[in-house]
Amino acid sequence: MKKLDFNSGWTFRKAEEPPAARAVTLPHDAMIHEGRSAAAPGGSDNAFFPGGTYIYEKTFEAPDAAHCEVLFEGVYRNATVALNGETLATHAYGYTPFAVTLDGKLHPGANTLTVTADNADAPSGRWYTGSGIYRPVWLYTGGKGYIRREGIRVTTLSVNPAQVQVEVDASGGLPAVELLDPSGRVVASGSGADLTLTVPDARLWSEDSPSLYTCRVTLTEGGELLDEAAVSFGIRRIQWNARQGLLVNGRSVKLRGACVHHDNGVVGACAFPESEERRVRKLKQAGFNAIRSAHNPCSAAMLDACDRYGVYVIDEAWDMWYNHKTRYDYADNWEANWQQDLTAMARRDYNHPSVIAYSIGNEVSEPAEAKGVALAHQMVELLHGLDKGRPVTAGINLMIIDRASRGQGIYANDGSGVQAQKKKKPKDGQQEEKVPFPLIKDIIG
Repeated sequence: MKKLDFNSGWTFRKAEEPPAARAVTLPHDAMIHEGRSAAAPGGSDNAFFPGGTYIYEKTFEAPDAAHCEVLFEGVYRNATVALNGETLATHAYGYTPFAVTLDGKLHPGANTLTVTADNADAPSGRWYTGSGIYRPVWLYTGGKGYIRREGIRVTTLSVNPAQVQVEVDASGGLPAVELLDPSGRVVASGSGADLTLTVPDARLWSEDSPSLYTCRVTLTEGGELLDEAAVSFGIRRIQWNARQGLLVNGRSVKLRGACVHHDNGVVGACAFPESEERRVRKLKQAGFNAIRSAHNPCSAAMLDACDRYGVYVIDEAWDMWYNHKTRYDYADNWEANWQQDLTAMARRDYNHPSVIAYSIGNEVSEPAEAKGVALAHQMVELLHGLDKGRPVTAGINLMIIDRASRGQGIYANDGSGVQAQKKKKPKDGQQEEKVPFPLIKDIIG
């Protein structure tokens, strides 16, 4: 499909204010433009900014295409997307991408897309969250046959010899694949939707030599070109064991890492490519070779920068599961959406060589109980089904798990903040549910 910039020509207004709107170009952080107040309910965690509900609109001409979809890289939060007044999609999590298909809904001529971001209830996180459409938006269009978005997957099968598997997901047509080395020279090619290619004299991707290849796919039918697409990838092998730890291309690697939140300081939560690249560059110059996306999937622009600079990434999904850490955080939506969130993260990030592991949570207390352990197993199984080549871990705090297992969790049940809780005694005739502490290890997979 054609990927078109869809970030200009938007208007923006607060839902609580009169309908006068102003022009904005995305990405846009609505929170950073609010007035700060010591009385703001998010307090210091949200930098004393209030929340709000924000409405974005864009009027555009219907493209001449058989298939049309809009990709939102990130909207914080509780997004509702409507076309010409008809609601087409909702998306609760503020940190995962989602696409909205417009097929059969577009009118001839002008159409209006409306996005509502509801971050009115605060605090919704334990840090500065930002609000609104803070990551880029793209319009994808396809003809009678097209390569689906995220429809090219490249998997390193071995590094000696260097072999990769290329899988193409397309609607119609016959795919033809070419692999280009970092200089742009074609080094391997073939036809088909699932093929294995050998790369001669391969330049392997690592922190010391972040060599990026390109996989270019053309889709044809009866000699007619239907579509073309390309993705970058790195040839590298991730392994791990108890004796040697993490291995990259057979070499033991120690991670010198930092946890990195999604905001960019004075520019707010906006995921500008230049800002994301600057952070990665400065971290690498300071001697870091790894980051953990704290505590949610980072932007695509940051992963692109990590690919180019050779920075390993632990791709983290959430800060909470079904128990609140703050009063209005994602816990109320988590159980209904965790499968969708993990799928979106793994599919988007599959081809990034910088991503070496997935994390299913940060300092969560739920694995102290049987329900949490069972869910951890399900999450690991889902991720391994989506991506067999990366391990799954979690940012586990043993003190939090231990206290929760003894009924003394540090977070209040209502999410109002840190609060030591007294252990509840079982009712007469009931036995206390106990989960063996060693089950924490079952999160790792």
